[in-house]
Amino acid sequence: MDTKKLLKNLGIIQKHLEKNEKWFQHPEKKMGQFEKDMDEWNNRYLKSMNEIEKWIKELEKKLDG
Repeated sequence: MDTKKLLKNLGIIQKHLEKNEKWFQHPEKKMGQFEKDMDEWNNRYLKSMNEIEKWIKELEKKLDG
């Protein structure tokens, strides 16, 4: 690998790490919020899936009727 390319890529990585330094300093805070958001999304998703399943069962009953 070319040394210039390696140094350039390392510079790019360092730039991104500096931008995201706050994330790396307090990951437990970020993960807590992320988990909370994912739990909320999951609950909405499961609720929607239950409604769809109910609708499908009702449709099956009407078709079998």
